[in-house]
Amino acid sequence: MAGDSTRVLVLCTGNSCRSIMAEALLNQLGNGRFQAWSAGSAPVGYVHPGSLATLTRHGIDPGRPRSKSWNEFAQH
Repeated sequence: MAGDSTRVLVLCTGNSCRSIMAEALLNQLGNGRFQAWSAGSAPVGYVHPGSLATLTRHGIDPGRPRSKSWNEFAQH
């Protein structure tokens, strides 16, 4: 199914909350239709604990996210 899925890069500034949550939501609720990653233009270097708690509270597996730069995806 991975070949049939849409690849999505969710961008924001800090990559600590909203984009992390969007990545997890797309990956889990997309039922294989999406492969999502997130990154930021100026990553803060940590994932906001409230975002992980919110995802978990709603039954969404956050995986093991980390705050990262969009430069990691520049060659893809």
